[in-house]
Amino acid sequence: MDEFYEIEEPASGPADPEVGVRHALDALDGLDDLPPADHVARFEAVHDALRAHLSGDA
Repeated sequence: MDEFYEIEEPASGPADPEVGVRHALDALDGLDDLPPADHVARFEAVHDALRAHLSGDA
């Protein structure tokens, strides 16, 4: 994969615990349009975003 998929940080404001999770999962939209070889990088980016959100680092 030539480009790295990066998840944008949501705008700052009151923290809704579900918003961070939904935002991370939104990165899976369009996965069907990518070649399977690019799926791993997308899953890793989502996993990292979820981990950061759930640990309070996001």
